[in-house]
Amino acid sequence: MGIALRPSLPEFAIVKQYYDVAKREPTRRGDLEIASTDAFKPNFLDLVKMLASKQQSHVVIASHGYEGGLLLPLTDKTKDDADTAVLKDLSELVDEYPTFSDKKIAIFAKGYKVPTAQVKELIVTCSKIRNHQSNCTAVHIRGCNVGKNDDNLLTIRELFGSLVVSAPTCPMLYTPFSPKWHPRGMNVDTWKSNNKPDTRRREFSDSGAGRSRLVLDLDESGVSASTQGVIESAGDLTKWADVIYKNSSHGTQHAMPVAAMWPESGYFLPHETGYVDQIAASRNG
Repeated sequence: MGIALRPSLPEFAIVKQYYDVAKREPTRRGDLEIASTDAFKPNFLDLVKMLASKQQSHVVIASHGYEGGLLLPLTDKTKDDADTAVLKDLSELVDEYPTFSDKKIAIFAKGYKVPTAQVKELIVTCSKIRNHQSNCTAVHIRGCNVGKNDDNLLTIRELFGSLVVSAPTCPMLYTPFSPKWHPRGMNVDTWKSNNKPDTRRREFSDSGAGRSRLVLDLDESGVSASTQGVIESAGDLTKWADVIYKNSSHGTQHAMPVAAMWPESGYFLPHETGYVDQIAASRNG
């Protein structure tokens, strides 16, 4: 069992909505049950302070990301992101703790425009995480393209002393979905004719299991995501949620949040093997 953490920004509110109903996150080693979702102030220092406080062995961290690592300010006093280049430098300082090199700290503070006191706080807090045997054993970053570069994963793993760190090798998204429906049923073909695909369209159908046709369009722009779609029988969205979330306690009626991996073509939802196929992992041993 683990927890999910997300920045306290409006666009990340959907992350809590998603995990509150999905209650899991697929990983390379199987599904991780998510017990709760908490928000940290949108900077790396506040994230590690929360990690040190929570002392959770398995953590999902939702964040903006790119091929160079995390797109998350290092502290609330700088605009420099805690990407891999920065975290490598930070990890070297953590390696030397409890010794503090005033010269090295001064160089780090000047280079990344961070107050000296915050640099020391970063070092101490990351050291607490690294030296706690059951904290951050497995860290699952869910941010666009972070897993595309193995060095991103290795750097975070070494900084926290984790056994495994994983992340997507492609963009990913969390977004609400409210398909068109009608109490007396919808004509899916008519809706498709009248509504051009919004970027990427997939149709799901499994009449043998009592689930009517569902069309889900996803659009991912790099900074936001959107959906449109239709369901043939309104009551069947609950049945589709049973499949997508792999649980029947989600409470879905006519709307549902979704997560998806966004490779070069198409998309994959969490119940599909293609979702996990887009995740890379760095392991210790």
